[in-house]
Amino acid sequence: MLAKNRLFYVTISFVFLIEEIANAYIGPGLALGTVVISLGLVILLVFLIVAILYYPVKRLIIKYKNRNKE
Repeated sequence: MLAKNRLFYVTISFVFLIEEIANAYIGPGLALGTVVISLGLVILLVFLIVAILYYPVKRLIIKYKNRNKE
C-alpha cells in the first residue's frame, strides 16, 4: 500500500514538473471571462470575510455605546 502511494505521488510530481507548450489559441473572450471570474471569486471572498466579521464587531460597538450611556 505504501509503495502504491509513493508511486502515485512521484508520478503526480513528474506530471506537474514537466512543462509542455500548449498549441492552442485562447481568444480574447475566454481570457476576459477567466479574468472576470477570478476577480469575482476574490471579491466574493472579501465580502464573505467582511460579512462574517461585521456582526460581531457591530455588537461590540453597540455594547460599548450602551455602557457609556449608563
